[in-house]
Amino acid sequence: MKLKHLGPGILLAATSVGASHILMAPEAGARFEYRLVWLVILVHVLKYPAFEFAPRYVAARGESLLEAYARAPGPRHWALWLGLVDMVVQAVGVLAALIGLTASFLVASVGRLSLGAWGLLLAIGLLAALRWGRYNSLRAVNLVLMGILGLGTLVAFAAAPPPLATAPQLLTPSIPSGSLILIAAILGYMPTSVAVSIWQSLWALEQGRFRAGAKLSLEERKKRLSQGLLDLRLGYLLSALLAVAFVCLGATLLHPRGLVPEGPEVALTLSSLYTLVLGPWMKPVFLAIAFCALLTTCYTSMDGFPRTFVATLRALSGKPGGSQGTGRTYWIFLLAATAGGMALLALVPDPPTVVKGVGAFGLLLSPFYFGLNLWAVTRLVEDPELRPSRFLIFLSFCGIATLVIAGGMLVFQ
Repeated sequence: MKLKHLGPGILLAATSVGASHILMAPEAGARFEYRLVWLVILVHVLKYPAFEFAPRYVAARGESLLEAYARAPGPRHWALWLGLVDMVVQAVGVLAALIGLTASFLVASVGRLSLGAWGLLLAIGLLAALRWGRYNSLRAVNLVLMGILGLGTLVAFAAAPPPLATAPQLLTPSIPSGSLILIAAILGYMPTSVAVSIWQSLWALEQGRFRAGAKLSLEERKKRLSQGLLDLRLGYLLSALLAVAFVCLGATLLHPRGLVPEGPEVALTLSSLYTLVLGPWMKPVFLAIAFCALLTTCYTSMDGFPRTFVATLRALSGKPGGSQGTGRTYWIFLLAATAGGMALLALVPDPPTVVKGVGAFGLLLSPFYFGLNLWAVTRLVEDPELRPSRFLIFLSFCGIATLVIAGGMLVFQ
């Protein structure tokens, strides 16, 4: 497979391997040992169809998922309006969580400034990077950083594997006491929010491979879909492997020592995942690599929210063609969302708390996006060969039902 065919799937993985993996997975292990490994595996399996439906729909029709949402049955554009409100709320919370978590690594490695001050400098730097950044450079940076972080994590996992006696815990479903909020956050935000499937469709159009869409022959669309699915599955598999490795490292190294990644000092606790196995020399290496990985997650999120906002407005006005670049509306939304995120971080200077809150909130609307994606590929894709298999449809219903039940438990606990 040529590197030029890698794109939206790697960006999805880069968005995933951020707060959910670097923070929530080790916390799950630190608090509950291996008793939530089954959940991490299950959520990757159940949510997979939602993300596959993005390249499948774009390859079939040459348009983003937002244009499918505009055709949803019921009151005119209800899905787009609901998604727009959710996007505004999520943008503020996610940017506060990601920038705060990334800033905690600067506090741990450099010091001198407070979490809020580092967060503000990061936000300004990321805004500047987005001003001149391009899709291809973002893809290249993500490929390198994902490879480095993935290799380092798997090496640490190999050096400190779970004891054989814990094997039964790895796949045995259980809900430990006091784990409901963390479980809700994992379901909502791991590997990432289902709403990110919209970003996938926009990134695919931005990349250009699917832009012609339905104008291509069926064979050409099948070929491009195959390339898109391989890209997605590579990134998704890496996300799943790293998530399980992070949970096990938290259980093996942090739990016995009573260390839990929480508070502004979260980065120092997370560095123990590597220093306890590989030695003190690994601390600056991990802090640098994790910082860079989180930085790309911030970058993709800061680009994804305003790009989706612009594309949603275009879909509401009946204009096709995705986000159409980064114009004035893109920047107004991005600046407003970033300012809101900085204000939230100032009010709650505790990145782990913000991350779990964002994840739990994201769970509530995940079934909505999942259901719309399923409806789009089963009702709007005309060619049977481009539609999902019966098994994938069945898996989708299982995933949607699980998210609905979990959301109900969270609301009525």
